[in-house]
Amino acid sequence: MTLGERLRELRKQKQKTLRDVYNDLGINYSNLAQIERGEHSCNAETLKLLAQYYNVSTDYLNGIVDNPKAIKVKVFDADGTITECQQELIDATQGFTTDDFNELNKYIDFLKMKKEDTKKWKIGY
Repeated sequence: MTLGERLRELRKQKQKTLRDVYNDLGINYSNLAQIERGEHSCNAETLKLLAQYYNVSTDYLNGIVDNPKAIKVKVFDADGTITECQQELIDATQGFTTDDFNELNKYIDFLKMKKEDTKKWKIGY
């Protein structure tokens, strides 16, 4: 499925017209129509804006992945796997917003600081 086809499908699922998307995002109406028809390319900024609007990944819009929420990532560990604990964390964060992830990152930083403070206390710093 092409970028334009995916955008058209997402727009229809959201029961929006091209005029609605134009009004919501301020993207040129004729450019939106041309992108959906495959006649015009989409720059990175517009692609990101559309992905946020439709709550999907840019990788999905570009046809790299078929799951709208998935992104293609590089795995750097030796065997290319993740632990069961890492998978549980991924599963637990499904549906999180950017604000949710920001709060989670603050809590992770807090836990790291707490762990470091405990380690210092144990060795007498």
